Amino acid sequence: MPGGEFFPPVQYQPWWGLLGFLIIVVVIAWWVYVFVSTRKSRVPAPVTDTAPHGPGVAAIRKRYLGLIDETRAAYAKGELHDREAYHQLSMLLRSYVEEREGTRTVTMTLKDLRGTELTPLSDAVARLYPGAFSADYRGTVAQAVDEARGLVTSWK
Repeated sequence: MPGGEFFPPVQYQPWWGLLGFLIIVVVIAWWVYVFVSTRKSRVPAPVTDTAPHGPGVAAIRKRYLGLIDETRAAYAKGELHDREAYHQLSMLLRSYVEEREGTRTVTMTLKDLRGTELTPLSDAVARLYPGAFSADYRGTVAQAVDEARGLVTSWK
């Protein structure tokens, strides 16, 4: 106030307030969109009944028993390490049940499997996990192969 004059406060243009309000609305709308678009659907996934019935079941069982035996042979020859054998057995069991039941079990996590009615599969996969992921697992691949064969032969 060098000369004793007072200056009134600066008045902003009205469109600045409108612009600020619109920015706030856009941010809120974005958060609502993100929340709504990432929610789990309440509509259950369609169940596909592509499970084979009749004589095809025996052929599928025979094929997977052969694949399990190939895994055992590859491990015995040293072509597969322990972890690879456990992973392969887990994938074979998941693929077998997927082919038999028509449920997408190959892409399910263990938690997802436990949430289904496929209890024998989830139990078998849970027993294979330590061999596939733990450095100090004490089981053997031969035990895992026997368990995999048991699951395939006893499946519905």
